[in-house]
Amino acid sequence: MTRWIWLALALALGGVQLGCEETAGSNVDSDGDGVPDSEDCDDASPLAWRRVEAYLDFDKDGYGAGTPQSFCAGDSLPANAATVAGDCAPQDATRWRTLEGPGLYYADLDQDGRASSTPSSACVGTDLTGYTQTAGTDCNDSDPKVWELRTLYLDQDGDGVSGGEPSQYCTGTTLPAGASETSQQDCAPLNASLHQMLSYSFRDADLDGATVPEEGTLCTGSTLPAGYSLTAGTRSDCDDTRGDRWQLISEYPDPDRDSVGSGPAEQHCAGSLPEPGYSRLSSDCAPEDGTRWRMESYSWRDADGDGATVAESGQVCIGNSLPKGYFQFSGSFSDCDDTNAAVSVTWNVFADTDNDGVGAGSSVTLCAGTTRPAGYSHVGTDCEPGDASRWTELAFQYRDADLDSFTVATSGFVCTNGTLPPGYTNSPKGTDCDDTRADLNQSLQAYLDEDADGVGAGSPSTFCTNGSLPTGYSASSTDCAPSDALRWRNLAYQHVDADGDGRTTPSSGQLCSGSALPSGYATKATGNDCDDANAALYLWRVLYPDRDGDGVGVPPRAVLCLNDGPVPAGYSIYGFDPDDTKPTIAYPPEDEGLEALLLGE
Repeated sequence: MTRWIWLALALALGGVQLGCEETAGSNVDSDGDGVPDSEDCDDASPLAWRRVEAYLDFDKDGYGAGTPQSFCAGDSLPANAATVAGDCAPQDATRWRTLEGPGLYYADLDQDGRASSTPSSACVGTDLTGYTQTAGTDCNDSDPKVWELRTLYLDQDGDGVSGGEPSQYCTGTTLPAGASETSQQDCAPLNASLHQMLSYSFRDADLDGATVPEEGTLCTGSTLPAGYSLTAGTRSDCDDTRGDRWQLISEYPDPDRDSVGSGPAEQHCAGSLPEPGYSRLSSDCAPEDGTRWRMESYSWRDADGDGATVAESGQVCIGNSLPKGYFQFSGSFSDCDDTNAAVSVTWNVFADTDNDGVGAGSSVTLCAGTTRPAGYSHVGTDCEPGDASRWTELAFQYRDADLDSFTVATSGFVCTNGTLPPGYTNSPKGTDCDDTRADLNQSLQAYLDEDADGVGAGSPSTFCTNGSLPTGYSASSTDCAPSDALRWRNLAYQHVDADGDGRTTPSSGQLCSGSALPSGYATKATGNDCDDANAALYLWRVLYPDRDGDGVGVPPRAVLCLNDGPVPAGYSIYGFDPDDTKPTIAYPPEDEGLEALLLGE
């Protein structure tokens, strides 16, 4: 339709009048778009026939750039043309407009949540990520770690104490290295170990821990250096030029150099050690003997040097320890004779005449060496002083006089060598019924077995045996037929075959038998005998009376105890005779086929 509107306008503007004769060829329309070639700006394309003013749109985002240009178009503009100008990024289809105007935007290009304070005129599209309409104070929008302008002081030596003139820095949560928000006026700006002036009141020039009064100030670190202090030390220094001397102390001449002096005291400025040839102790009991210097008490003596002591107290001038033969504590034992080194131990012993290590009789006291005297024992309990093989009494609770390994309960004591002899024990085994005979030891109860079938009966008898019952007796008493060797136990049955036809009837009970039930008795059913008194009758059969003898009877049926032979006369296994008074009528006319089947034809 638009095409024909343009054609009408062309005719009107060209002065074409109806009824006038047209020039030959003026109505030629080569591309068939309804516009004559003479007016068509592209007579080779039916999609373009008119001239329009538009802007080049290189990135085809719907926005052009540059000056307007003439395009041959149809209903729509070419793909690289747009009617709207002002594309700020002609080669980028994602951006075409500039952020400006009354609705101002501020950039947050580093996405740290803090925008610039200056409105942005960036070229954008629909995506406004990184821009906000709220002004911020970000001093560096290209680095998300910094955003705030601060006034800082330089710390040139990096000791954490700044000074000098302040400067502006763009920072974040962490201050730049070597900068501080406060000025502390570093007293040594280029020395990291010194930064502040501190006062001191005492000096320790020789660093021996003892001080002298001295006041002043010092450029130092966080604390005063060694040798300077605000408080006095634990002691006053009598010589602050030497670290090995700090205290006035009394010392005594020590001519034998054993570290213990004597005589009048002298005052010296010294340290932890006394001056050479002097001591701070004054109690030397032998001033000219360097091996002895102190009096020591003793309470025990070992005059014969055998290691055993006797009680004796006194004092002696010694060195580091008491001399040999003097002790503050008793030795391992008390010497019974301190004049003879060969004897020292008091022995309370018993005479051991048989030398079995156990004595007897009353104890005697002997002063001897460290080994018990020969022929004596410290134990006096020998129950046989003249027999070296026996010396101690042991308790027993059981006897085995016949040594058959079966015991009887009896207790007492026996003189032995530490082990109970044979025939005596504290561990029972069985109960010997005759401890005088080794072949009889076990008491057994048995029952008379008169039919010798291995099972007895009657009242029990008790026998003293070697573990085996005497002939003619059994340990069992359940023989139900004591005089019949073929029967000795009761067996249960649940079925009986009284007529011997091989078929049973239910009947339960018990029967005195041997290893198995006799014939005619069983624990499981065989058939179902309907008459167990007659071997010829054993099967229940359902029959119908047949009065006319034609092989087919009529109800009512009869249940008879028979066998599996031929059906008796006057009965049939069939019960559907329509007329049992006439032998010629056995089946309805329509059942002739059934009649033939039943008769075997």
